[in-house]
Amino acid sequence: MPRIISVTGQKGGIGKTTSTVHIASRLADLGFKTCIIDFDTTQSNATRSVIGPIWEQSEKVRGICDIMANGGGLDDVFYSTDRENLFIIPSEKRDHRGANYNIEALLNQLGLEGFNLLKDLIAESVELSSCHFVLIDNAPSLGITTVSSLLAADYFIIPVQTSDLSMESIGDTITAGLKVKRMQNPYLEPLGFFVASMDKRPKMAKKAIIELGELSTKTGIHFFETMIPISSKFGFLPRDKKTIFDTTKKSERGHREYLSLVDEILEQIKEIEMSETKSDQVKGPRKEA
Repeated sequence: MPRIISVTGQKGGIGKTTSTVHIASRLADLGFKTCIIDFDTTQSNATRSVIGPIWEQSEKVRGICDIMANGGGLDDVFYSTDRENLFIIPSEKRDHRGANYNIEALLNQLGLEGFNLLKDLIAESVELSSCHFVLIDNAPSLGITTVSSLLAADYFIIPVQTSDLSMESIGDTITAGLKVKRMQNPYLEPLGFFVASMDKRPKMAKKAIIELGELSTKTGIHFFETMIPISSKFGFLPRDKKTIFDTTKKSERGHREYLSLVDEILEQIKEIEMSETKSDQVKGPRKEA
């Protein structure tokens, strides 16, 4: 069974999709069969970044929205990418008539079944069962789609910016994740939070890092040492369906930080799972990292 990681964040523009794509790509490069689920169904930026805007093609390409709205399984929309070991379940954003899907409203209409629909679809997928990792890219909200993502996940990780608005939202995101763990998904573990977009102003960045360290101490949630710098390079990568690994040298900023971040993530997963084993609280079979 795969490790399922929900990449969450209440605020938009914090580098969530960029982080999802880069973490997944690095895991794939390391030889792990990895799948991205694009569950930000209103923007579909992960889909655009990995395989392009499928909703603009002349022939209809099905994605997760069609599966949820009209039935079927995720194996029907499990696509390979140009990167070895990397796959995607895309969001097609619009239906065959050109109208935008409203998955949030659909899941709300389904009630309890809606909350668990993503979890059930993942559990039924043969393709996903053969993956080592599944990363779910979520909308910038704490609505039903994000909650359903957390219900389906083994871990959640939170990208943050070193800005005031992002700092305010991280507490709410942590609270939401821990509430889902406490009330609905005891298998869910917080991987931690990391700076996905470092402020270029040294004083502001230093202040934010101190506050994040204090938040980590207060909540017991891991704060990753690796911090991703703001770089103009990231803004142009989706257009060419590339990652920073494809366009820069390992020694360059951004490239080396994402390499380091994935190493930290794998180490954090090992520590969590070793702790679970020692305390006889193993929550299910997991593959070794």
